Amino acid sequence: MSRALFSRNPDLKRLRDEGYFVQQQGGYLVMREVPYVDARREVRIGTLISSLTLAGDQTRTPDTHVVHWDGDFPCHADGSRIQGISHAAGAFDLGHGLKATHSFSSKPDGGYTDYHHKMTSYASIIAGPAAVLKPGTTARTFREPEEEEESVFNYVETASDRVGIGVLTERLINERVAIIGCGGTGGYILDFVAKTPVREIRLFDSDEFLTHNAFRAPGTPSLEELREAPKKVDYLRRAGRSVRT
Repeated sequence: MSRALFSRNPDLKRLRDEGYFVQQQGGYLVMREVPYVDARREVRIGTLISSLTLAGDQTRTPDTHVVHWDGDFPCHADGSRIQGISHAAGAFDLGHGLKATHSFSSKPDGGYTDYHHKMTSYASIIAGPAAVLKPGTTARTFREPEEEEESVFNYVETASDRVGIGVLTERLINERVAIIGCGGTGGYILDFVAKTPVREIRLFDSDEFLTHNAFRAPGTPSLEELREAPKKVDYLRRAGRSVRT
C-alpha cells in the first residue's frame, strides 16, 4: 500500500526522489532522520510527523499546517530555541509505533500546496542550523524505506488518526470477531466492525438475502444481486471487501 501511495502521488514521490527518508505509517506521513541543534548546540536527529489527507490513494492539500516532532525542541546554531514554530509540548502517543514530544506550527502565506511543500519547509527550518554547525548536514539521507506496514484495509485508514484515537484503534488489530445473525442489527454491526483493524470477522447466518433485507442492511444491493438470492453471509462478505482486503 505504501509503495503504491508514493509512486502514484507526485508530491510524495518527489520527497523520496530527493532523498528524504519518508514513510506512510497509519494515517501519518513520517520524515525520519531530520538533523537539528539542541540547547547544548549539539547536532542530533529527530522525526517529523504530519497527518495525511487522502482521496482514496491520492493526496489532497494538507488539512493542517501543524506537525508533530519526536526529539528535543530544535534550536538555532547559537542554542536558542526556534521559538517561531512553537505550538505545544507533551507526550504524544500517536499509535503505529509513533511518539512525539512537541507539535509545531508554521504557516506560509496561502498555506501548504502539497506534502512536499509542507515537509521540506519544516525540514529546512529545523535542519538549517545543524548545517551551520556541521556543513553538509541534511535531512536528505537517501535511505531506503523500511518494509511496509501490514494492513487489513484496501486503502489507508486515516479516520482514527484524524481524531486522535489511533492508539485505541490499534488495540483491535489482533482480535477476531464473530457476528451471529446478519440481519438488520448484525449487518450494521458488521458495517462498523469492518472499518476497524480486527484481524478476522466471522459471520454466522444461514438465511438468504432477500428484498426485505435490502431495506434493513447497509449499502445498496443491485436488482441483479437480489435476483440471485445469495446467502446473507455471502452478500455481506462481498460488500465488506470494498474496505478490507
